[in-house]
Amino acid sequence: MMELHQIIYGLLASQIEFGTYRYKDPLPKMEEVSQWFSVSLDTVKAAYRQLKENGYIISVRKAGAFVAVRFQDEELERNIQKYFSLRKNAVMDLCHAFVPLFSYIQWYGLKNAGPEQLDELEHLCTRSNILRPYVLAQHIRLIYGSLNNDLLLRLIWQAYLFFQAPFFSLPSNLVAFEDSDNPLLNMIRHCRQNDWDGLWKTVAACQERIASATRWFYENRVTIDPPGEPVPFDWNIFQSPSQRCYSIAINLLKGFRLGIFTPEDFLPAPAEIAEHMKASAITVRRTLTMLNQLGVIQSINGVGTKVLNMEESMKNCDFTQPVIQRRMLDFVQSLQILAMTCEACAKIVIKDAHAVGEWKDRLAYIKENGRFESVIFASLEIIPLYSPNQVIREIYEKLLQLLLWGYPLRSMHGSRADINSYYLPHINSLQESLERSDWDSLAAELENLLIYELRFAAARLEELGIKGATSLIVR
Repeated sequence: MMELHQIIYGLLASQIEFGTYRYKDPLPKMEEVSQWFSVSLDTVKAAYRQLKENGYIISVRKAGAFVAVRFQDEELERNIQKYFSLRKNAVMDLCHAFVPLFSYIQWYGLKNAGPEQLDELEHLCTRSNILRPYVLAQHIRLIYGSLNNDLLLRLIWQAYLFFQAPFFSLPSNLVAFEDSDNPLLNMIRHCRQNDWDGLWKTVAACQERIASATRWFYENRVTIDPPGEPVPFDWNIFQSPSQRCYSIAINLLKGFRLGIFTPEDFLPAPAEIAEHMKASAITVRRTLTMLNQLGVIQSINGVGTKVLNMEESMKNCDFTQPVIQRRMLDFVQSLQILAMTCEACAKIVIKDAHAVGEWKDRLAYIKENGRFESVIFASLEIIPLYSPNQVIREIYEKLLQLLLWGYPLRSMHGSRADINSYYLPHINSLQESLERSDWDSLAAELENLLIYELRFAAARLEELGIKGATSLIVR
């Protein structure tokens, strides 16, 4: 996992290696890069410092940074071939995932953008003095920022830096796109006219255009086999990859959900957990403290650490703790992303007869064991299990991990009878759609279930003092 400054460093270094910036060319001012990518100035300074240490740039007091390395045309071509060939499989997977993962989100973000955001987007379209990768970075902030979802912004930003930013850093690709009409201007026009059908068609056409250009690029421009281990796309769901205790907590929460540890059970001793998880004792103690605050366990002096049942979990969760509020926002933010993507992703998965059979078996089992709230996990897990797209599998696996932070909210619908009554109509509707092979109804019902759950959970968290949860509701 890379820190933010390393991601910025990687993009600028690749632009120098591609010839976007040539020998003695000035790099953008650090303040501009900070603004374009919505990162701190310290982050950008760290990236520029690393560029200087590795010989890519020199810095001149009061003048800025300049490219210090001279690449011949043959070297630039080798750099391009190597960079993109190593990422071919991941880029093509990411490219194919863009439509199911981001088309609806982009449409919804533009639909919710205010007049000031649309004005700023329109102004950016007319600026010719900023490279396209930096303009697109600001598009991300303006379009997706209206959804108030930091988790979503990190996902889109990392996908953009992995795929689109390097792609549009190649001068030849820049020329090809800059000589054509700007689809964003058409999107803005549709927004001003409240023409949401027209907006949807333009968004879909734009996504397909980028996908087509990427396919052409790899078929005609990248001609070598990967000269080493392929580079995968990875998404860091936490702001800092050093937050090891969150990963351990998610593993334990997964054990609670799967019944490896059941209510009234006692966890292994912290030293055993540390050894099994290959973590330090201090990290494990921090993890257990956080899970105590989350209300899923209770540490009893001289006895051990007990797993709490559903009712005790809600009662013991300390929603006033900043770390718990942050994790609850992670939960509801992941729920928002799932609600906006599950319909399109489910339609891809249910082409597989094994996925349909697995879904039927899971719903039948839920009815047998009487824990109807598990319909959400049981249904969503079908997508990473059976999706033909590696990027979708990767993203859904991590989103489902973040849903585990909502563990204390399992009883938010009331008693066991109330919970089962709430979820039963959704289970019945999913089963009926599966039996009729009505895939449109099945995907739509899954989306409705997620939207209802998002609305209910966000309202409950707001009541508990977690500000900003209701701004994530999809209307």
